[in-house]
Amino acid sequence: MNLFLVESPAKIKTIRKFLGKDFEIRASMGHIREIPKRGLGIDINYGFEPTFQLIESKSRNTTEILELMQKATMVWFAQDLDREGELIAWHLLKTANLPEEKARRVVFNEITKTAVQKAVENPRDLNYDLIGAGLARTILDRLIGYKLSPMIWKRFESEVPLSVGRVQTAALRVLVDREREIAAFVKEEFWNVRADFAAEGFTANIQLPKDQKLTPEEARELLKKLESPKASVTEVEGKREKRNPRSPFTTATLQQEASTKLKLSAKQTMQIAQELYEGVDLGGESKALITYMRTDAANLSDEAIEAIRKRIAGDYGKEYLPKKPRVFEKKSKNAQEAHEAIRPTDFSLPPQEIKRYLKPTHFKLYELIWSKAVACQMAPAEFDSATADIHINSIAFRARGSMLVFDGFLKAYDDRDLDKKKDESGMLPPLEKGQDLSTPKIVGEKKFTKPPARYTEASLVKFLEKHGIGRPSTYATIIDTLQRRLYAELDSKNRFNATELGCQVCDWVRDNFSSIVDIGFTANVEESLDQVARGENEWKQIVDSFYTPLKERIVSLTGFAEEDLDEEEKRCPECGQELMIRSGKFGPFLGCSGFPGCTYIKPTRKGGSRNSSSRVTTGIFCEQCGSEFLLRQSKHGKYFACSNWPDCSNKRNSLTVDEVKQFQQHRKKLKEGRLHEST
Repeated sequence: MNLFLVESPAKIKTIRKFLGKDFEIRASMGHIREIPKRGLGIDINYGFEPTFQLIESKSRNTTEILELMQKATMVWFAQDLDREGELIAWHLLKTANLPEEKARRVVFNEITKTAVQKAVENPRDLNYDLIGAGLARTILDRLIGYKLSPMIWKRFESEVPLSVGRVQTAALRVLVDREREIAAFVKEEFWNVRADFAAEGFTANIQLPKDQKLTPEEARELLKKLESPKASVTEVEGKREKRNPRSPFTTATLQQEASTKLKLSAKQTMQIAQELYEGVDLGGESKALITYMRTDAANLSDEAIEAIRKRIAGDYGKEYLPKKPRVFEKKSKNAQEAHEAIRPTDFSLPPQEIKRYLKPTHFKLYELIWSKAVACQMAPAEFDSATADIHINSIAFRARGSMLVFDGFLKAYDDRDLDKKKDESGMLPPLEKGQDLSTPKIVGEKKFTKPPARYTEASLVKFLEKHGIGRPSTYATIIDTLQRRLYAELDSKNRFNATELGCQVCDWVRDNFSSIVDIGFTANVEESLDQVARGENEWKQIVDSFYTPLKERIVSLTGFAEEDLDEEEKRCPECGQELMIRSGKFGPFLGCSGFPGCTYIKPTRKGGSRNSSSRVTTGIFCEQCGSEFLLRQSKHGKYFACSNWPDCSNKRNSLTVDEVKQFQQHRKKLKEGRLHEST
């Protein structure tokens, strides 16, 4: 038996028809192992070796897969073609204790018959460079989260669990800095002077040196000089301009343009793209519609380009087809596989032909991806542009105009709404140098400077990508986490506002662990992980280089580092149970893991305090039994647990963004006396 392992069960139906009866296809449901939630789970003194355990909620499925792996003659690991996919395959291999000669790694960028069969015909071994990069990211994020999050649990009052994260907190700093810029902004008055030529049908604006603005006094002086205006053309320049299409979608640009054009959140975009990638039922047949949606690459395969060019010639005409295919450079230096940009898998399936099978949002995103991919291989758009310099009473004015003369790629994908520098002045009439113009109407316009714009999801994603903070595949999770932690909120115009809590947490991390919120530090971590993935560095060295200064700062604040304690110091002298880092009113301390049964705490030079157990009603109800969730406090921080315990053991570390809003409304009603605590 050949066992073919994928990540998601949604792929099975699509892939099954490509492989013969000799293949049994199963899904791991993503990761199968995790570092235990209790304790650090990383042996810092022995090469940062992690401890893993099976994810409890997936244990039944995982056990079945592990048993099948033992029976199989060959195991084909077909997880996603990225760092995380490689890591999942490695976890399965190690957990099953499978000899590597029984393992084959296959990767494909699209779930089509050709791609899957080609992958099976060309398997490879597991890539331990990618695995090392995945382990380094997991361990670094665990160290930062586990070591720093307890320090804020009692320091800041919050209705939900708080956390510090390597990427999360750097992204928070971006929002907080913008919040401070807006608060510090002082509005300034400035003026513009324009000349309206009604007879000729155009407008010219006063010419000023770059970055100079007219003060009210300067504007009044100019307006006096422009009384009884006489105007003539001093220079005219006209030219034909061509504009080429942008590259097809990467993960980041898809999130940005789906936000701007379709008003979809990054999370919604990735969820819909995932379903389009895994397969959609088209009248009884499951078919994958797009290629892999987590990619930094901007290039397309030769086969895809050929299919697009045929489509352009047939749908738009030869005048829209360039003589040569357009090639886009790869954006990522870390292309371990044949990554492509996001594109349709089958150009014989235009959006309108399959619209009846798709949900409205799925259709809109598929149409966006289709149009972008087709447009990238089309002829340039052409504009006639003109600039006229005009003197009015010897004062310089300038008029600009442009007109679309050939739409080119814009016929398939009009992205002019994304161009903030677009010229909306229209076309100028025929003008000649030395020509006298009609008497213009001179208008003085009072204006005010505007504060920096708040970030939208699209502009935040663009900033994160530009500065190398995190990876495009994680942006949706980062944005979601910032809202679930109540660090940031979206206003009615879908712009981010950093909350007071978010500002306070960011300031504390900035004051005590400045590197965590440093944009350069976060980008350096990502580049170091890429070095590991390219085989240029060893993952343990990377982790050590970033953790050593972090540890020094922790010791300076708390007086101890947990891993520096000997075995006797790690045990409670009263009951023998393990001592754990816990958070108190005055910061972290070592306390007995047997609390509240044992109340021993280990004094440190920085002092400490004991957590108290708490139960707070939430107004959120358990999806398993219908009882209310309670917000509880443990030595590991805050979490949500079903009030029907022990009959129902359902618990969560966090709520969804919508549930957080519902929880806030519930707490507001309690404070106003409209509800009573039931616990």
